[in-house]
Amino acid sequence: MSIIDKWHSLDDSNKFLIAYPFWFLLLFGVFYWGTYWSMSPIGHYLDTLQRDMIMSFLDSTLDNPVQNFDIIISPKYHVVITPECNGFVPYYIYLAGVLAYSCTLKRKVIYAVVGYFIFSTVNLIRLYVVTQIINIYGASYFFWAHDVGGNVLLIITGMSIFWLYLKGCTKERYAK
Repeated sequence: MSIIDKWHSLDDSNKFLIAYPFWFLLLFGVFYWGTYWSMSPIGHYLDTLQRDMIMSFLDSTLDNPVQNFDIIISPKYHVVITPECNGFVPYYIYLAGVLAYSCTLKRKVIYAVVGYFIFSTVNLIRLYVVTQIINIYGASYFFWAHDVGGNVLLIITGMSIFWLYLKGCTKERYAK
């Protein structure tokens, strides 16, 4: 039995369990880890483009000065927008699931594109709110605003979009 025959003999759950780590490692390897290891000019370019967009938005909405990838809270405290802050990490985790789950190519493309815009928008809101909380309550609230509240928001966002994706895939499957 060939690998292709074995693949086609698997049910959708087993295909997902095999395909998800593949897509996860591929997306992170090409588009994310490359921003640090300089392995991927594409990853570096996308990171810079995304962070430039974030900084442009924050510069136009915040009272704080923005310099390169820093939001200046005070002369002694800056919030730095690193590659982890660009919103791609939760998006790639979500996108790996979309690519791995058995559904039509059309639905995959729609949810990949819509998911990107939703994650980008939620991430902009998250960074804006984190900065406002730090401005109002001080730097000691960074952990709660960013690491807890902001990340929980991104997790809920990803789970919600993926749930809608799964629901649509299930409807397509039973409509056949």
